[in-house]
Amino acid sequence: MRGAARALVDADSVAPAEVRWRPLARTVIADVARAQPAPAGVARLATLVGLTR
Repeated sequence: MRGAARALVDADSVAPAEVRWRPLARTVIADVARAQPAPAGVARLATLVGLTR
């Protein structure tokens, strides 16, 4: 999961709209955010895209 988390955070810094609005990217964010403990960057992304409460 760490590789996926790093890839998401890196991709968000390059193309945030692609990461935040693509359905597949949102699914990956949700899956990685469920890992315990969730990586900080992914937890932030999940909050930004409205996947957490």
